[in-house]
Amino acid sequence: MIGFSNYRSIIAYCLFMLITIGNLRSQEIEARVQVVAPRVQQSNKEIFETLQNSIQQFISNRKWTDEKIDVNEKLQMSLFIEITSLNNDVFDGSAQLQITRPVFNSSYKTPLVQFNDPSVTFNYKAFENLEYQENMNLNNLTTMLAYYVYVSLAVEFDSYAEQGGSGYWAKAQSIVNLMTNQAGWNQNDGQGFRNRFYLAENFNNPRFNEYRKLNYQFHRNGLDIFYENPEKGRKIITEILEKLAEESRNNQNSLPHKLFFTTKWPELVEIYKGGTAAEKTIITRLLSDMDPTNAQRYEKIKS
Repeated sequence: MIGFSNYRSIIAYCLFMLITIGNLRSQEIEARVQVVAPRVQQSNKEIFETLQNSIQQFISNRKWTDEKIDVNEKLQMSLFIEITSLNNDVFDGSAQLQITRPVFNSSYKTPLVQFNDPSVTFNYKAFENLEYQENMNLNNLTTMLAYYVYVSLAVEFDSYAEQGGSGYWAKAQSIVNLMTNQAGWNQNDGQGFRNRFYLAENFNNPRFNEYRKLNYQFHRNGLDIFYENPEKGRKIITEILEKLAEESRNNQNSLPHKLFFTTKWPELVEIYKGGTAAEKTIITRLLSDMDPTNAQRYEKIKS
């Protein structure tokens, strides 16, 4: 016979498990954050570890959408921040954001986007409680992190449904509008058009809707099939790239175009290494024409 104290223990355990499972289903993002500052002369190096942990907990423990996400479906987000200067709690540096998602019926995770942000500036004090509220800039750091999160969600949802990330691209644009004239948020910041301003503007601009549609087709109709049937998947991916080439004629220097090939060139090389000799010749020429920067890398397809 189970005693009252044991019943109480069992009930407490069940409640704990329900809460834990609820939390596991409530957060959508598994963030991997790294903060480094190799060039900063700072006596208290623990501030960077504290910052790293604070950012990771802020992203991973917050509920960002109304979606019900299982643990194995969480968005995989990597954020690398390099601090180049620290003065009176003001951090300056750069960030690299990478988002991946699993390919159906495989253990492979495909990179969805790799975005380099060269203009990062924010205030932070050790063990500061990081808070965020939509349509308000409570803190430059959390506003920037929210922007990265919404971009990540937008890119992932775009890969699962045609223009499925539109709502999150709109949220990213709202943050840009909120932060007008602040460092890191303007069209002249960063390196040309590769900045937060143009990332949000371009992917909300109907001019680039076809890029988003082709990006969806690449992942859902191409990659997700490739790992079950490489020949069929490769054929579909080639058709998508040919459509992308048509779209790119007037937009080859656009941010969506550059981001696609910056992110995807290693994957494209591996996909076509298994093709026929004829496929390799055709695709090497096609990719080199669309992405001259990586032309030498595409030659590896033929090897």
